[in-house]
Amino acid sequence: MDNFPTRYLLNREALHAGVPLVHGAIRGFDGQVATIVPGRTACLECIFPEAPPAEVFPVVGTTPGIIGLIQANEAIKYITGAGDLLAGRLLVWDGLAATLETFTVEPRPDCPVCGGEVRP
Repeated sequence: MDNFPTRYLLNREALHAGVPLVHGAIRGFDGQVATIVPGRTACLECIFPEAPPAEVFPVVGTTPGIIGLIQANEAIKYITGAGDLLAGRLLVWDGLAATLETFTVEPRPDCPVCGGEVRP
């Protein structure tokens, strides 16, 4: 399921059902995570309006482990209400530099999926 058409489908279904989606993606030594909360944050298609070109790239075994653990941590925080979610932020892991950065992501008013609708 590690492809954008499937991610877009999951995004739309999560929005329709009103349930959060913890997005994770990997490529080589790099990865990213975002927690999408319907009505509160940008959806996946706000963040990535166009899918990147499909490619086959080797993945280093540690990268899915790191990204998967961050995703699991986000799910636990959502369920328990503990801590600050990656809601409205995209976390980017650079395994070669061993750095984590987060970037603010905003809903797009012209998003064809959520229309940028966010409740206060």
